[in-house]
Amino acid sequence: MLAELFWVTLVTGVSAAVVIWVFAARLALRLAGARQAGPLGWVLAVLWPFGARQTAGASAETATMLNKMMVAFFIAILVAIASMAVYSNLTFVPPVRTQ
Repeated sequence: MLAELFWVTLVTGVSAAVVIWVFAARLALRLAGARQAGPLGWVLAVLWPFGARQTAGASAETATMLNKMMVAFFIAILVAIASMAVYSNLTFVPPVRTQ
């Protein structure tokens, strides 16, 4: 039963990280569109949206929101990794000793 709980926690952590990434990318793309970024700016906004908080056109509210999204993203990743570790420990079957 505990192994299934951590399987659910793993899926929840990964899906939360994906959702946070999408929200941050949408905000970064909106910011890139507002400052007339070139093609490289659009690609960077999708690949690492949390870097958009350091641009000159970012307001304090946008930078704060992206900082909070970055913290939430890394927490979601840590929850997923911890769930994988606990799941592997709960389902570990030691090898049979032979002599």
